[in-house]
Amino acid sequence: MPAHSLPDRTRGFLIPIGGAEDKIGDTKILKRFVRLCGRRPSIAIIPTASKRDDAGRIYQDLFSGFEASNTQVLQFARREDCENENALKILAQCDGVFITGGNQLRLSTTLGGTPVAKMLRKRHANGMPIAG
Repeated sequence: MPAHSLPDRTRGFLIPIGGAEDKIGDTKILKRFVRLCGRRPSIAIIPTASKRDDAGRIYQDLFSGFEASNTQVLQFARREDCENENALKILAQCDGVFITGGNQLRLSTTLGGTPVAKMLRKRHANGMPIAG
């Protein structure tokens, strides 16, 4: 169930990208996501679905090159990780969230129903873009 928006807020953009987006050539979709997050945004990257150890770092490098001022990779390998106060604070303050591709079942079973999932729904309802 989606979170309720504040009366004076519009939901943020929800950008479903699908697999194998262009990370090298034109990178239109990723650049657009960074622009939607604001000027010199802070972006949180959630690589939970990916098996690649470097998935978060790859996007961190890309978004930094697109003028994001701060990019942080949030590792949620277990459901218990989704209660980490520092990670929740980052999600509460960032300008956008990018969720990497991979096994979506891993993503839903790790994040679903946790404080992280609730924070993402709340922030999106109040204007924060989410892509992935």
